[in-house]
Amino acid sequence: MKTFAVGAACLVALAMGLGLAVAEGSEGQRPSKWWQNPVCKSRVGLKDAQTAEIERIFQSVRDELRAEKAELERQEAMLSRLLAESNDDEAVVVRTIDRVEAARSALAKTRTLMLYRMHRLLSPDQRARLDAFEREQAQAAEASPGSSRPRE
Repeated sequence: MKTFAVGAACLVALAMGLGLAVAEGSEGQRPSKWWQNPVCKSRVGLKDAQTAEIERIFQSVRDELRAEKAELERQEAMLSRLLAESNDDEAVVVRTIDRVEAARSALAKTRTLMLYRMHRLLSPDQRARLDAFEREQAQAAEASPGSSRPRE
């Protein structure tokens, strides 16, 4: 059970490391991918084959993630309109909430499976180094004044 908890913690760290690699940045720029960041690659000890395989995994789900994100945004917009109008039957609002949460769940499931597949490519030592690197990046981002953009 302890091994599962450690693995889950590493997966969370990996999820933080991915950040919003699928989404556009706040200024319309693509965030960098942690597995292509030269500093991260060096610190974690990623080999070229690992980087290529992680990129392949990302590319294999990228379109699905984008479509699921767009669906979530569409459902959230629909719910916002319903809530603003305040004249619909509560059952309609409940069904719309269910659709929003189903879309959110589908996106989270796809993203988590992608991260799991990436996670399996790393050795336990590499996962620990990635976790340490991500903690340092998070601390640096928190210490940086005016840093409102999500960390990648």
